[in-house]
Amino acid sequence: MSALSELMNSGNTWAAERAQYALQVHEAVGAGQLSPSEAKEILQDLISTEKLEEAAADQQARAALVFGVTQLLSLY
Repeated sequence: MSALSELMNSGNTWAAERAQYALQVHEAVGAGQLSPSEAKEILQDLISTEKLEEAAADQQARAALVFGVTQLLSLY
């Protein structure tokens, strides 16, 4: 999750927004607002290759986002 926290402070707007959203999804599962299966679907959509390629010119930020979201997915 530290990769997502770092992205939120990276100055890269698209990556910071997606990282923040991923962490909010994770918190919603912890609060019982989302089921783990719903969270998985949302998180997988965040790192969908097609959508990332449209938004992400910065390869390093894209890799960090995929890594951080994959870490969250492994918890479910």
